Amino acid sequence: MATERSWNSHPVEKTMRPRPLVAILCSRAWGVRNVVHSGLLTELQRRGLRTCIIAARYPGCEPRQDWGDEVDRVELLRAQVIGSERGRPFLNAVLHASFSRRYGVNFRRIVSRWGRRNDGAWLGVRHVVVEALSVLGGLEPFYSWQVRYRDRWVRRSQDIGPVLLQLRRLEPSLVVSTNAQFSDELPYLFAAHDLGIPTLGCIQSFDNLTTRGVLPVFDYYAVWNQRMMDQVLRFHADRDRRAIHVTGTPQFDFHVRPEWRWSRDVTLQRLGLRSDDRYIVYAPSGLPTEPMLLAALSERCSQAPGLERHRIVVRPHPVDEPDRWERAVAHDDRLMLSWPWKRVPGVPWDAPDLVRAEDQSHLVSTLLHADACLSTASTIALDAAALTHYRPIMDSGGVRLTHDLAELVSETLAYVRDRARDDLERKRLVASECGLVDGRSGARVANLIADLCWGRAVTTASERTYARMARAEQGVGHG
Repeated sequence: MATERSWNSHPVEKTMRPRPLVAILCSRAWGVRNVVHSGLLTELQRRGLRTCIIAARYPGCEPRQDWGDEVDRVELLRAQVIGSERGRPFLNAVLHASFSRRYGVNFRRIVSRWGRRNDGAWLGVRHVVVEALSVLGGLEPFYSWQVRYRDRWVRRSQDIGPVLLQLRRLEPSLVVSTNAQFSDELPYLFAAHDLGIPTLGCIQSFDNLTTRGVLPVFDYYAVWNQRMMDQVLRFHADRDRRAIHVTGTPQFDFHVRPEWRWSRDVTLQRLGLRSDDRYIVYAPSGLPTEPMLLAALSERCSQAPGLERHRIVVRPHPVDEPDRWERAVAHDDRLMLSWPWKRVPGVPWDAPDLVRAEDQSHLVSTLLHADACLSTASTIALDAAALTHYRPIMDSGGVRLTHDLAELVSETLAYVRDRARDDLERKRLVASECGLVDGRSGARVANLIADLCWGRAVTTASERTYARMARAEQGVGHG
């Protein structure tokens, strides 16, 4: 077989064999970001593969023009409900609680305590019952039975026939999931299993394996780091270690590739700031009292020498309510609101067609030129660290935890005065949580997909192996 080498030393196929088709599920905006805008799709095509994006469409939300003409796309079909769904939310809650108890995951217990603060008597009783059942539900054979029963219930209550027909017509060699934590992709994974099509789960976030409960099981996995590989093996003991691949995530490729970085002047202009402004980024997470915290922070900063002239760029989570933040910044010239992407009325906030390539430059450049980034227990802490669940983040020392407003202002001022502060710890944080951040995670995922589709032998590799590959390609030598 004749081959040629691509820029990342992976063979590009030249063959008369039929070109395999990869079907990629992009049920949410995050999948589009990681597959289309990161260049992963182009990398797959460079390796001789045909690609098809399976993405949801919404009335009033036109398909994005910046996907490129080469993108083949079909609509993601939603399985029609044909059976009773009564009782399913309760059983899902018991399964999630059983998973958390079985594996000692505290996230659900901590977060649900806040979510239940306004619950009435009935919901309080329901929670007690769920927790009581999870004591047995976390043990075998009850735990495995719950997982099997959940899958049978979905198959019995939803018509996956149209999904089966769609995959039969496409005849993909591989089905790739980008957002397995959402139920939209589950019918496709069932259909792929029934048709004998292998599946690859690209786990979307560093905490999805622990905070999202019982995710679907895949034939192959692409994960960010070694810790996530260990979690897959812990939660799914029947998986083969050789089927789990540490690739990093295309999410962070944007941060280190120069073409995604705006100059400081362009960034200030896009943010609506003056050419001589300095700013810090505040990334709220949706808590109801955060506008009041922001107002108090702005007031304290105005009185703090070294921060009195700093602007505060507020970057809410896309799921947040625009009205409350527009009110929060309306009467304070220090504050500037910056949304991750433009929302469309009547369209879900995370619809695939909402996110633009330009939105990635906006995020990267906003963080690149900021003097500091403040967040309320958010993944954006990883985004900020990537330019130079939460317990590993805090234990790294790369992110400071503050307990009151005075401490928050004090720590912010320290970072403003010394942007290199905790730099070594931030690099360690990136290495442990984000995997290898070298702008080539998308290429590594493409290599994995190509090997699976072309039937080549695939072996797992650690971040250290990939680091050696990167150093060798850059002429630095082996370590």
